[in-house]
Amino acid sequence: MMGDQSDRYGENIAKLIDSQVTGKEFEFDQILLMPTAKGYRALVEQAEKEISPRIMNYLKSRWSKGTIENLSSFAMAAAVYSRSISDPPYEIDVGVVLLKTVAFCNLRCTNRDETGGGCRIARNMNEHHLPRCIKLPRDITIIWDCIKIYIATGRAVSAKEALSAKDARKIHEAMSVKVDIGHDFYPAASC
Repeated sequence: MMGDQSDRYGENIAKLIDSQVTGKEFEFDQILLMPTAKGYRALVEQAEKEISPRIMNYLKSRWSKGTIENLSSFAMAAAVYSRSISDPPYEIDVGVVLLKTVAFCNLRCTNRDETGGGCRIARNMNEHHLPRCIKLPRDITIIWDCIKIYIATGRAVSAKEALSAKDARKIHEAMSVKVDIGHDFYPAASC
């Protein structure tokens, strides 16, 4: 039985390879469309190497260690995809993306009136609180969609393709799962 599980485990893993800079492989779960634990740790470690120490010190003064790790893993995956898989390739500076994110979060927190202030004001602290305040960096949301498509289908798409409605419909169809439960299906238990 254990052999079957390990075989199945290998089927659901996709790799994002940084062929242009480091040559490292980052594992993603094809079902969850997220990095595996091993892939997450590798993305965080690579991001720590690529973010300038000066920027990292500033981020540490604003965010908790967990927040920095979460957001840097997303930004690092976007950087790897954009420089190694995207056609044409382009550079994403992980540190700059995180600086823009903290600036946007600062703006939201200090100017929020409808709930009595943002998370920093509510907690009377310098650090932000996840997930209430911080969102996925806006600079990489489109690229993150491209990564999910790449992990799920194996097809690399550009940001322009991901934005177009025609291609989005094709990609949605490629990623969709059709389930036919049959006309005689009934649940074993009811609510």
